[in-house]
Amino acid sequence: MKIKVIIMKKILIHPETLEHSFTPPSLPHREKERQLLVKRFVNLFESSESYTSWVIYGHSGVGKTVLSWRVEKDLREVFGENILVAYVNCRQSRKVYRVLVEIVKQIEKSVPEKGLSREDLMTLLFQLTAEKTGKLLLILDELGVLLTDPEAEKTIDMLYSLSRFSERFRDLENRLQIGVISIVAKTHEYLFYQWLDKATRASFVKSEISLSRYRKEELFNILRFRASLAFRPNSVTDDAIDLIASFAADRGEGNARIAVDILRSAGEYANEKGDEQLDAEHVREILKYHPHMSRVDSEIFDTLDKHKLVLLLSIIRALKAHGGSYITRLQLGEYYRVLCEEYYEKPRRTTQLLRYIKELGQEFPGVIDVEVSGKNQRGRSTRIRVNVPLDSLEDHVIKVLGKRYRE
Repeated sequence: MKIKVIIMKKILIHPETLEHSFTPPSLPHREKERQLLVKRFVNLFESSESYTSWVIYGHSGVGKTVLSWRVEKDLREVFGENILVAYVNCRQSRKVYRVLVEIVKQIEKSVPEKGLSREDLMTLLFQLTAEKTGKLLLILDELGVLLTDPEAEKTIDMLYSLSRFSERFRDLENRLQIGVISIVAKTHEYLFYQWLDKATRASFVKSEISLSRYRKEELFNILRFRASLAFRPNSVTDDAIDLIASFAADRGEGNARIAVDILRSAGEYANEKGDEQLDAEHVREILKYHPHMSRVDSEIFDTLDKHKLVLLLSIIRALKAHGGSYITRLQLGEYYRVLCEEYYEKPRRTTQLLRYIKELGQEFPGVIDVEVSGKNQRGRSTRIRVNVPLDSLEDHVIKVLGKRYRE
């Protein structure tokens, strides 16, 4: 007897491209900033200038770190081995001394981790860079954290020394160029300027970029691009991407890192099931465990009257039938009328129905999202999303209706 072996094709084929440490080949909605930074640093290293710096501000997940990594790769492509790059996460290092040790060891591994003063480390940093290539790109991630430390004055001294090295080491002035990218979380922006004295601020901070939170449309484009790198072609539906983008924009405050994490988890879930396509229902399965997701409180169902329960059931049925990330009020109409007839309810007029839909969104925050597209324009529509698995929610609504309204 022959045994037929079925091999399931994985749709998530390059999961590493969804890791936080991955630097994509392009940065949707950050290309303008990327090109500006690369141009300015190339100008520095091809000129007779000795120093420049950029401070990048922004909330979590707006692309600050990946922008700096992309600029690093671009500069390596331009200068090859003729440029040194040192990246350090100040939040992980915590102390100025540890930050300096990490920077210097990335330039020269043989440097001991103990026994040197901060002054010694700064001197080694300048001398080793001048001896090796003369060009250094220094990336200080989460720099603002060092200013929350009781030893913040040491941080200020380090920044001042970096920006004014040519005055102290005159012999290195023509042999050393330093470019700095400082990444500062929006929550530390005020603190950053509060702590820096005028002299340090004037010499260390040459230019600034503030990155705004991603909007839903931008997250959609980012996710579609990252999906093209990670998944088999045409295996991720736009509905799945739309649901993730909406959730990350609304519940994740525009954090692209959250969005990419959900995309990866949904892809892994689809792989485990052996499905050939990632759709909105895979995403809903992942969202129900997400820390930003509001839980479905069963007590809320006790506060809903019969008509709202019927309306909620019709939303679920319409979503299941259409298979997308959302339905419009017009798409809902057919299922709403059928269920009203089944449960002996009188269908409400459009104005009343829209009010009920909006109230459901308020009563189930994070679980049901109601969005008006084309606001203040003709032809606008109401979009309704459900962020939890439809089958389990449907079962619960039917049970409540059955218990409370037995005919």
